[in-house]
Amino acid sequence: MSYKIRFSDLICTLLISLFLCNHVEAKDKPKPNIIFILVDDLGYKDLGCYGSSFYETPNLDALAERSMMFTNAYAANPVCTPTRASIMSGKYPSRLKMTNHSGIAGPKGVGYKLIPPKSVGSLPTSELTLAESLKNEGYFTAHIGKWHLQSHHEKGKEHFPEAHGFDFNVAGHNGGQPGSFFFPYEHPVHKWSNVPGLEDGIPGEYLTDRLTDEAIKVIKEDRTQPFFLNLWFYTVHTPIEGKKEKEEKYRAKAKKMGIQNNNEADPIFNSYHRKYQNNPTYSAMVESMDENIGRLLKTLKEEGLADNTIIIFTSDNGGLSTNKHPNSPTSNLPLKAGKGWVYEGGIREPLLIHWPKKIKEGKVCEEPVVSTDFYPTILDMIGSDLQIEQHVDGISLKPLLKNSKAKLDREAIYFHMPHYHSVNSMGPAGAIRMGDYKLVERFENMTCELFDLKNDIGETKDISKEHPNLTAKMKQKLHEWREKTGAVMPTKNNNYDISKDKNAVQIN
Repeated sequence: MSYKIRFSDLICTLLISLFLCNHVEAKDKPKPNIIFILVDDLGYKDLGCYGSSFYETPNLDALAERSMMFTNAYAANPVCTPTRASIMSGKYPSRLKMTNHSGIAGPKGVGYKLIPPKSVGSLPTSELTLAESLKNEGYFTAHIGKWHLQSHHEKGKEHFPEAHGFDFNVAGHNGGQPGSFFFPYEHPVHKWSNVPGLEDGIPGEYLTDRLTDEAIKVIKEDRTQPFFLNLWFYTVHTPIEGKKEKEEKYRAKAKKMGIQNNNEADPIFNSYHRKYQNNPTYSAMVESMDENIGRLLKTLKEEGLADNTIIIFTSDNGGLSTNKHPNSPTSNLPLKAGKGWVYEGGIREPLLIHWPKKIKEGKVCEEPVVSTDFYPTILDMIGSDLQIEQHVDGISLKPLLKNSKAKLDREAIYFHMPHYHSVNSMGPAGAIRMGDYKLVERFENMTCELFDLKNDIGETKDISKEHPNLTAKMKQKLHEWREKTGAVMPTKNNNYDISKDKNAVQIN
C-alpha cells in the first residue's frame, strides 16, 4: 500500500508541531515574581526623578531609568482606603461604596452644609481580589505593611489580608498609621494604631527597615512557586518621624540652600498649601524609604531573581501638603492642593513599572492611567486570563508597556469624594478627566471648574465659561458615571448653621 502526502498537509503538520512546541515552552517557562510597592501619602513630586530638588531618592531614580515612568498616573481616590480597595478589586471605590478611609463618614454636624453618606470600610470578601487571582495562578502571596481594608470598628480579623487571598501577612491590620515609626510601634493612647506582629523587635528599630527585612525574607525563601509580594509601607504617613542622623543631614542641607526657614504657604479655600519641600523629618522618611528600595533591589540581584521580577511602585493618594495651617510635611507644587482633595495634588501619583527584558528602559508614558488598572495589567503581564467581570473599571496597561505612545480605549477617568476631610476645606467633590481636560464639581453648590491640564497642570485657570459645551458634556458624563456605579452622594443638611461653618468665609 502506498501513501501520497500532499504538500499542504505537510505544511499544516509542521505548523501544528511548531505551535505545540511553543505552547509547551511558554507553559514550562517560570512565571515572573511580582513586587507591588505602595507608599502611603507619597506625593507626585516627592522623588528626584519626578522633580524634587530637595529629597534624595537615588535608588528609585535609578529604577526609573530602567522602567516605564508614568506622568499621568492617578489614585482612584484622594485618601487611602478607597484607593487600596481599587487596587485589590479593579473597581472604582464608588462601586464598592468604599469612598472614605476606615469606614467613617468624616466630619459632620451643624457647621456643614451637607450630610456625608455612610462609607463601607471593609473590602467585601465576595470580591475576587488580585491576590486570590494570583494564588489561583500558582503564586505564593505575601502582604507586608499597611492594609487598612477593614473598618476601624471591626475588632476581629474577618477582612485582614489572610481573608483576601494572602498566604502570609506581616503588620497588616485595620489601622491606618503606626503608633510610632520606632519600636515597639505603639501609641500611648491610640491603641488602634499599634502595629501587630512585630513584638520581637529591638529598641531603636525603624518600621520601614523592619518591613523591608520581612520582605527580604519572603524573597529569599526557598520555594518552587513564583511570589507576589504586596509591600505596602506605612511611610510617609503621619506621625512624621525619621532617623535623627538623616534629619540632621537635611536640616544642614536646607540651611546650605537658604530655605531652612521657608514655611510659606499659598491660600486655597480656607486652607494653606505648603510651597517648599524642606521639612527635615519628612525628608528623612523619604530617604529611608528609598534606601530600603535599594536593599530590595540588591537582594533580587543577589538571589538571581532580578531578571524575572516585575516591580510596580506607586502611592495611594497625594502628598500631605494642604492643611488648616501652613506647615504641612511636603509640597506638591506645581500641582494644586494635596491629600483629601480631587485637585491634581490629591490624586496624581508617581508610578514606575519595571518589567525586565519586556519594556524599553527609560521610557516615559503620558497616557492617563488609574489604580483600577493594576489588576488586569498584572494578570496580562503574566499571561493569565483576565477576570473581566471582576476588574470592570480597569484596563490592562500592557499595550503602553510595549509602546509608551499607545492610547488606551477609554474616554475618561473618574473621581468621587463625597465626604468632608480635616485637611480639605472645599468639601465633598468629584472630578472627571477626559483627554487633557479635567472638570471638578463641588457638591455644596454643584458648581464646576474646567481646566486644561496640558497647558495648566496647576489648575490655576478655570476655563469653564470659555468652553460651555465641553463643560456641559463632561458634567453630564460625570453624573452618568455616578449613576452607573451607584455612587453614594451627600444630602442637604437641614440643620446647617452658617455661623458654625468654619469654611463659610473663604480665603480665595
